[in-house]
Amino acid sequence: MPIIPVSKISGNARVFGKYLDQPALVEKLYNVMPSVLTGTAAGYGIYDTMHTPKEQRKKRAVKNISVLGFTVASALLATRGLKIKGKEIFEGIIELPESDKEGIAQILAKPLSSKARELVEKVNNDKVLKFKEVKTLMKEFKEKFKDEKLISKVIPDAESEAPFADLLKLSWLGLIPVLGGIAGGVVGDKLVKDDWKKQFPDKIKEGTYQYLNNIALCNVGAGLGALTMNAFNVKSKTARFVAMLTGVLGVGLVAGNAIANFIGKNYINPLFEKNKKNEHKTFKEMVKNLNSERHPEALDVSLHLDDVASVGFVSGLKWIGPVLPMLYSVSAYRAGIGYRNGHQSGQQQAKISNTH
Repeated sequence: MPIIPVSKISGNARVFGKYLDQPALVEKLYNVMPSVLTGTAAGYGIYDTMHTPKEQRKKRAVKNISVLGFTVASALLATRGLKIKGKEIFEGIIELPESDKEGIAQILAKPLSSKARELVEKVNNDKVLKFKEVKTLMKEFKEKFKDEKLISKVIPDAESEAPFADLLKLSWLGLIPVLGGIAGGVVGDKLVKDDWKKQFPDKIKEGTYQYLNNIALCNVGAGLGALTMNAFNVKSKTARFVAMLTGVLGVGLVAGNAIANFIGKNYINPLFEKNKKNEHKTFKEMVKNLNSERHPEALDVSLHLDDVASVGFVSGLKWIGPVLPMLYSVSAYRAGIGYRNGHQSGQQQAKISNTH
């Protein structure tokens, strides 16, 4: 088996990175995402409904339509904003990267080969270059002009200029679908004539857990990683990505569950259950019983994929932006159905399963 040189792998990685940076490619993904998100939600709703006992399917179908409908609508509104009759009511949180028309003009003024000129003109007309075409351009810039980085004038670097502002935006982007999922859950309960007030506390507690543990606190960790890199004036994209991801793992994955449960048990529960005010009289008792409210499970860990995506987005992978609403929608759905996995008795657990 032939050994592929490291330099070739590194070179292809740089080409692939610039390929993904193309504003036209990000816009194409952005435009197709509503159909993908809606189709995925519909597919899961059908799957989940058909795996519910026959006598419960009608009720489950109504709840799924409501929760998933509100989740998808709120995620798309958060991402894309809202326009009515051409008038913008509010703008979306995710901003699309723009082409550098001035940079492209500078490149077109150079003595390019006919093939390279054709490719640059293609970008100028907002068309997506293939991987091989990006590689061809970069090769010419390197061999003819001794400067491979000229590609950044054709396909702009997408590195975030304000990582903290971007992380705040992503926190808002995660919150809106979670609130939408909760609203959809309440509407679904009302439509099937369930006692929505009785089930509302679980939705708030699960929503709080999902948002804090799987979204907001992870962004705090990423922010701390970026702050550390700024303090040491580290500019390397790879180093910054690793630092932010380390922050996500430290604050989000390790401490997030504890913090989310602490807030749930000591601040959210007392709002709905008066007898819970003095549930943990000592810090030791509180820590010992922390996970009795909501313990992490495999899906919760896998949900941190959206945190890796968030770090990638802030690090300059703007193509991830349009995909984030789909990742956040999982947390929103769980909030909408009021999912809880605390240590209830079998009877209580069965009651919750039948209700939701």
